[in-house]
Amino acid sequence: MKSVRMVLWGLVLVLGAVVSGVYVGKTFFGEPSVDAASSVGAAFHRARYENAGGPFTLTNYDGETVTEADLEGKPRAMFFGFTHCPDVCPTSMLDAHQWLEALGEDADKLNIVFVSVDPERDTPALLKQYLNAFDERIIGLTADDPDAVRAMADEYGIYYEKVPFANGGYTMNHTADTLLFDENGAYAGYIPYMQPSARQDESFAADTQQKVVAQLRDLVNE
Repeated sequence: MKSVRMVLWGLVLVLGAVVSGVYVGKTFFGEPSVDAASSVGAAFHRARYENAGGPFTLTNYDGETVTEADLEGKPRAMFFGFTHCPDVCPTSMLDAHQWLEALGEDADKLNIVFVSVDPERDTPALLKQYLNAFDERIIGLTADDPDAVRAMADEYGIYYEKVPFANGGYTMNHTADTLLFDENGAYAGYIPYMQPSARQDESFAADTQQKVVAQLRDLVNE
């Protein structure tokens, strides 16, 4: 099953590049690989995370209405992205799958949530197909009303914007960090997106992933 998911992930990445005209969407202010202090812009933006959280009403990939109350009772890790994303989102979802695998039995104590910032294209059916290719435990949320996603993103300190192409298509620029919340929905930190350049150092990347898993394990066992 893992090998199938890896193949599917590769196909998703290739498809994303084709659909986007091989355009790699930017992450907000050139997200730093590990330390927010390495980018003044990103560090400034991340200060908004301290007040992240609040009510929302979205739709999961089974077509069911989901509010913040439905996710309480378990800590959660929330990522905001879109299914046509050529690089950041599939990489982050592969990371999420690896975190769940590394957590073992503790994975059942954590909700990992993908919120679409592109509800215009990300229907529940498409979102389900996309996320299940990585891990069926990842919860996908979208909306019929784009304003519902915008309102939530503003409350959570998330930046995103539509970037049009000359051919009439578009991509999305968006925050690439994963936000963490405790079982009551209170902000509990974030996991920075690791840039491709940092991932090329296998030792550094493996050490960083171990630290992330330890961070998540602490979160679910508090």
